Amino acid sequence: MIHSVQFFVSGDPIGKARPRFTKGGRAYTPTKTRAYEEEIRQACWLEMQEQGLQPTNRRVSVILTAFFAVPKSFSKARRLEAEAGIIIPPRPDIDNICKAVLDGCNGIAYDDDKQVWHLAAFKRYCEAGVPPGLTAKIQWDSSRE
Repeated sequence: MIHSVQFFVSGDPIGKARPRFTKGGRAYTPTKTRAYEEEIRQACWLEMQEQGLQPTNRRVSVILTAFFAVPKSFSKARRLEAEAGIIIPPRPDIDNICKAVLDGCNGIAYDDDKQVWHLAAFKRYCEAGVPPGLTAKIQWDSSRE
């Protein structure tokens, strides 16, 4: 049986920032990154609860789509190109978006993100009238050993 969890986090997606260090040399995750990972964790947890699912220890497949607001400074022509997917948002890097999502779902959808065997990620600008946000779909097969 294939289990699937899909959730949406509103607002422009945020990539995982590099760790910062205190004067004493202790590493910590920046506040903005921790807050975004917590939003992801909550959205994933709510969907898992609605479906009555527990974190899996199986291999998982993750598909992410990050939708960004089109900057107001874009010309009409450039806005149309952005909405059509011809141009993509330059920042944040897609791998950093993936890291934030995978870390945010640790212990919620799966035991650890080392279980991810397939990852597909896309980033694009929103179409007119569509709010920015991140859609994540996590799937796993529970019928096989």
